[in-house]
Amino acid sequence: MKERMNSGVSSVMIILEKASILICLLIILAIGIALDLPSWGVGLMFGLSIGPVIFGHYYFIYIRPLLKLQKAKVEE
Repeated sequence: MKERMNSGVSSVMIILEKASILICLLIILAIGIALDLPSWGVGLMFGLSIGPVIFGHYYFIYIRPLLKLQKAKVEE
């Protein structure tokens, strides 16, 4: 991520990335409440989804492009 910051990624894109993570977590929280789960169930559902949501965003934004770049270098 540090290299990406130095490469000229705008701060707006970084803010939008964080906002999309928060929106996904808010949707998961709303689903838990809509299913009329008890408060511990909503908390458990929300807590167990934090890791996959954040890792998924970071995978598609940071890790996947690096893997494609490495694969392209190996094929050359």
